[in-house]
Amino acid sequence: MRNVLVVSTVVHAEAALGAQVGDADTIKVVVPVVRQGVLDWLANDQSAFAHAERVAERTADQLPGVTVEAVAGEADVVLAIRDALATFAADEIVVAVRPEDEERFVESK
Repeated sequence: MRNVLVVSTVVHAEAALGAQVGDADTIKVVVPVVRQGVLDWLANDQSAFAHAERVAERTADQLPGVTVEAVAGEADVVLAIRDALATFAADEIVVAVRPEDEERFVESK
């Protein structure tokens, strides 16, 4: 059995992620809440969280295998991975992030 954790800050990365996930038995998709500005981050913006959840669900729908969960995660990618691993025993972690010149404030921290 192969469990894969997918963490992505890239919208519409399903094709590239699908190639990496391959023949996974179970998948957990986490989309960190990074598409927000500094003020939104300080205010714990619910619209950014809802957007991240929708992206996670859409990504999960496009991946092969059985997705056990698709959720929004912490803005800090490392923390999002740590949180996901607390409830999902991943054999592999696939991370997709935007190029540095396209990062938002929260992503670059």
